[in-house]
Amino acid sequence: MERGPIVLVWFLVISAGAVALMIGVAISTRKPPLAQADVTKMWYAIRRYWLIALIIAIVVSFLLSLPWFPYPVAAQYTELQHYAVVAQQFSFQLPSTVPLNKELMFDVTSKDVNHGFGIYDPNDSLVAQVQAMPGYTNHLPVRFVLAGRYTIRCLEYCGIAHHAMQAAFEVR
Repeated sequence: MERGPIVLVWFLVISAGAVALMIGVAISTRKPPLAQADVTKMWYAIRRYWLIALIIAIVVSFLLSLPWFPYPVAAQYTELQHYAVVAQQFSFQLPSTVPLNKELMFDVTSKDVNHGFGIYDPNDSLVAQVQAMPGYTNHLPVRFVLAGRYTIRCLEYCGIAHHAMQAAFEVR
């Protein structure tokens, strides 16, 4: 079945449910109104149970997602070869060559304002990126599988010469 009819069927089912809900609300308004104290008591109880259910859902989601947190994986990066990268208006200080087919780590920071650190392969495809921020070092693990000249471009507007902020290194 094509995507169009599936979307149409789901739209019609959801729309019918919404219309049924509105009709139910309209029918329920024919009853005599409840006293304000009764309404308040009932909705405060509903709100309390809703809050408890929401807290339980958040805690369960957090616990179920723990295995995918990246923190235990970060410990393996201490044994990598680290390369310091410093961005400043309007240049990058970085190594001239890095090894091919070896996991390495760029330690990226900035001297002045926020910059983007985008690595483009010889085919001009974006390989990896991270933000360079003053007073903070971001760590970018990369493995280069294609030899050649890689271009670094600033990916965040950093001033009037942002468009010219580029550098390069060789992967051998």
